[in-house]
Amino acid sequence: MKIDLEKVGIIASYFSENIPDLYVTKLLKLFYYLDFISYKMRGSSVTNDTYYKFPYGPVPMTIKNEIDMLIAKDLFGPDFKSQLTGSVKLKSSADTNGRIVLNENKKYNLTKIAESELKLMACLVETYKNTSTKNISEQTHRETPWLSTSDYSEISYELADSLDISKILPNLANK
Repeated sequence: MKIDLEKVGIIASYFSENIPDLYVTKLLKLFYYLDFISYKMRGSSVTNDTYYKFPYGPVPMTIKNEIDMLIAKDLFGPDFKSQLTGSVKLKSSADTNGRIVLNENKKYNLTKIAESELKLMACLVETYKNTSTKNISEQTHRETPWLSTSDYSEISYELADSLDISKILPNLANK
């Protein structure tokens, strides 16, 4: 399935607006939970991206490539365009722990986001707003989709069935 990068940009804008000091790594973990929990609950992911097991966690490949293009733009100039340009921008962190994602689209349109997706996004923000990047990353490493996948291999959405949503998002039942 095709990835709607405009929708990805809206989601990234929403997360970056609602989570202070949102590092790129944490954003990628939020996308992972958004997609895999959505797949478990509805039988389809939100972004349709393909995830791979890398040493620092599950990574959505197309989204990561677009973020890398934002970094390339900073390094090589405006000829390097990301489809996320206009949605988010990156800034270096003072602590050298990576780049922080900032909302660049102050008027993003949530009408592209289904009600169930928006509810899931809100729960992710509520649950992980104050969680460190390190903690959310370590959490994803303790779950079956990560543990059952060989290094540098695609993580199957079928493994989403093993996720315990009540532990990942205890506030989802209340929404």
